[in-house]
Amino acid sequence: MDFTLVLKILGRRVGYSTLYNRIIGLWKPSHQINLIDIENDYYLVKFSSRTDNIHALTDGPWTIFGHYITVEPWSVDFNLLQDYPSRIMACVRLPSLPITWYKRRLIEAIGAQIGKVVKIDYQTDYGH
Repeated sequence: MDFTLVLKILGRRVGYSTLYNRIIGLWKPSHQINLIDIENDYYLVKFSSRTDNIHALTDGPWTIFGHYITVEPWSVDFNLLQDYPSRIMACVRLPSLPITWYKRRLIEAIGAQIGKVVKIDYQTDYGH
């Protein structure tokens, strides 16, 4: 289960085949993936490749038909009965941030006030 992610589409139900085709198109995995339909509109995605797994987990946010796909690593404490994931990864934009604040350490400090910072767009250091 090392390379397994839990998916849920927020606000919409999507059939198995549609979801499978859409995530293949979004993620373009280099190795085979297995999609498993589980309870309460959750899906497991088992990856053969660590690189594909990390790409799907960290390079989002991902959407299907305008609805966000929550992506989280599978863990033994995952609860299928909860309607929504207990944690999600989100992309946070900081519009109108003064250009002088576009420094990695400042962006990390702001992000830490929201939650765990997983990734920062490298262009932020350059004010792009």
